[in-house]
Amino acid sequence: MKITDVKSAIIGNNIVIRVVTDKGIDGYGEVEEGKDFVQPLVSYYKDLILGCDPTNVEFVMRRIRRAGAFKPWGKIVSTIEMALWDIAGKDAGIPVYKLLGGKVRDRVRVYNGSFSNPNPPHPVADTPEKQGENILALRELPEGFTIVKNAGVFHGMGFFQSAGLDEPAYNTYPQEPEASWMLDNGSLLTEEALDAYIDHIARIKSVVKNRVGLALDCGPGMTAVDALKLAKALEPFNIVWLEDTIAGDYTPFTLAHVYRDITINTTTPIHTGEQIYLRQNFRELIENRAVNVIGPDPADVGGIAELKWIAEYSDLHGILMAPHGTIDGVFGMAALTHVCSTMPQNFIAYEYPAGHPDWWYDIVDGLPDPLLRDGHVTVWDKPGFGVEFNVNKASEYLREEDQDFFR
Repeated sequence: MKITDVKSAIIGNNIVIRVVTDKGIDGYGEVEEGKDFVQPLVSYYKDLILGCDPTNVEFVMRRIRRAGAFKPWGKIVSTIEMALWDIAGKDAGIPVYKLLGGKVRDRVRVYNGSFSNPNPPHPVADTPEKQGENILALRELPEGFTIVKNAGVFHGMGFFQSAGLDEPAYNTYPQEPEASWMLDNGSLLTEEALDAYIDHIARIKSVVKNRVGLALDCGPGMTAVDALKLAKALEPFNIVWLEDTIAGDYTPFTLAHVYRDITINTTTPIHTGEQIYLRQNFRELIENRAVNVIGPDPADVGGIAELKWIAEYSDLHGILMAPHGTIDGVFGMAALTHVCSTMPQNFIAYEYPAGHPDWWYDIVDGLPDPLLRDGHVTVWDKPGFGVEFNVNKASEYLREEDQDFFR
């Protein structure tokens, strides 16, 4: 079997990769939404792997792996890798999880990620108590999430706005007017801002109590001093983890030595990793036990084999695994389900990537029904990732410039 083409299309909010072979077996992968600026890179990678046998996944990846980098520049490399596993499973007639060593769990735990409650009790949750009630409502749905992650501090800046704090009230060193979302947006927090966030979480927990695990995505952008103050203040609340306080989303480094200073001085679990590309860049975090939880994204880290390797190595060092994947789409969800079903006991849950828009579920076949119940996805057994496009339906959503995607 040989690779004859690599195609891409923006379908809804996501870039989809299709690896085409001369045997009539195609593989699919999906790239995080809103990153259409990486689509022009597809032709570069295609030229490096045309003519290769896609079932020799590692051989193909050796040809393109060096041409990636930290988020978002590892996305196409990672997504091609997942499409190759899809082909390998289909060609062998077995689900991908069997190619990764076999599943050790029939149901895989997830947390809310990009899932949205269609009818929350508070469409505008403008108090911590209302946010807590919305979190509990996610538990009461048939989907029944047992872990819910909330954004706070510098992640999206929404907390400061909801708390009524303008920039001088939360930044000790106010930033220049923002010209790009890529600009760093953190600094030393004011006492008012740090106290306000601690109070905010305490009030959420007063509602949620222990009925749902609460994880917090905080940055990146915090100083080490503030991150440690926050982690210690939250110790009584049994937070599932405190994510990306120092480095994280779109930062091209790890600062493992800074994370370690925080981790060894608090009982609040410290988490990072969604932006990191390849196992080599996790080495310092893992070997120095710089964090308690790591969260690679399969669509950024180099694919699912890379993610599995990191999970195993983390387990050897007593570090927990909670993969990122919030907007990796339906095919990303399938890949996460397969690889996470094979992970050791350090696996907590993966971040659930819902299809956006909702019509995504109408243009693919093969997903179990119901897909998500009681905070878990049941692993399904079709060959490959077990998800296929309904080409007639999906073609209706192709952009004009992507009309040849299924041809």
